[in-house]
Amino acid sequence: MSIVKKCLCLCLTVVVLLLSLPAEGQHAEVYEDGVFKDYIRTVVFHPSTDQLAMPAIRLGSSQQLVLRFDDMEADVKRYFFSIVHCDADWRPSELEKYEYIDGFDMEEIFDYQFSRGTLIDYTHYNLRLPNRNFKPTVSGNYILQVFDPELKDPLVLTRRFVVFEPKLSVAGEIIRPTNLSQSRTHQEISFYISQKNYPMSNPMDDLRACILQNGWWLNAICHVSPRYTSGEIINFEHRGRLVFEAGRNFRPMDIRTTRFRSERVHTIEHFQDGTEIVMKTDDKRTHKSYSLIHDFNGRFIIENREFDNPHLTSDYVFPFLTLRSPLPVYDQEVYVIGGFSGMDLREDCKMDFDDEKGLYYKELFLKQGYYDYQYANSHKGSDSFSTDEIEGSVFETYNDYYILLYYRPFGGRFDRVIGFGKLSNKE
Repeated sequence: MSIVKKCLCLCLTVVVLLLSLPAEGQHAEVYEDGVFKDYIRTVVFHPSTDQLAMPAIRLGSSQQLVLRFDDMEADVKRYFFSIVHCDADWRPSELEKYEYIDGFDMEEIFDYQFSRGTLIDYTHYNLRLPNRNFKPTVSGNYILQVFDPELKDPLVLTRRFVVFEPKLSVAGEIIRPTNLSQSRTHQEISFYISQKNYPMSNPMDDLRACILQNGWWLNAICHVSPRYTSGEIINFEHRGRLVFEAGRNFRPMDIRTTRFRSERVHTIEHFQDGTEIVMKTDDKRTHKSYSLIHDFNGRFIIENREFDNPHLTSDYVFPFLTLRSPLPVYDQEVYVIGGFSGMDLREDCKMDFDDEKGLYYKELFLKQGYYDYQYANSHKGSDSFSTDEIEGSVFETYNDYYILLYYRPFGGRFDRVIGFGKLSNKE
């Protein structure tokens, strides 16, 4: 097929897809992370150089983001993707697509492969962004959207990412809160920036910061104004305001092999339709003293110990988790959470309670790899949750804090991200 015919074919497909997009109020209006088809599993989205970092890249650089996901229907579908530029509040900005995209409005995901030698078949899709045909041209918040034009409701998944300009540098520290009731359980962020290389005429009104604990948006503190300026230094020291629950280091789950028991694995049972990996029973940590656990801050890595190319050769297995609890948590439900659940409450991660054994239990469905997880409790019918009642919270917990600096001068049409920094209390 000639290049001209290929372009015409792509344009026609894009037109059909645009006409099939949902109306306002349906999935196309989602501007947060989401997976909307139950056959889509193991969505990972990260910089190509660091699987554990939040998805953020420098504008105009050679840095790329990698999106991977599995289709458990194990067939071939024509998935398309696009991006939406958003303001600091994750609402669509005033910009038209041609103002922030270099390339077509939408592109097809051509890189897909079938799983190899697995009991459970799947098709693995892979996308790198930006690429030679598609790149963002301005900084800011973005939503990556993946579509299947064959469906009535074509939106398949969404992922947030940030494109930043390295105009301002960030420095700071993680300190104990001044509030004595929080000094053992919370962490406070104090930071400042230098505008030496990028002086601003009115930073007190035009500059805002957003702080993310471990790169997750669920408890981000945003709309933070500077406290004062002194020469080239802009200070964001708001004592008592930039405070986060420290939490606990995540529990590890190593399911990289089905041949022998790794640490914390109790038994491995092989069946014709899959493998069950029973983990050792967990205990509540609320009143336990701090102990160092090296974790991934909730994220996970796909890997197996037997074969190369883990994204294609790693099988799906059934990890079985149990949590010791003489009585159920009163009037609340218990969930397993982690990067695999989007650090959110997911119905297929809700635990059941066994009265006779005094255990919460749940069988998950995960691709082989190394996972972080915690236990969270939530009031029935509520979207909010807490890990404090089961996991506890201690100041010494290792956390990373990402700081985004949003800039919109008077008359500006969109929020630029002109600074991106990271603070950590890890050794």
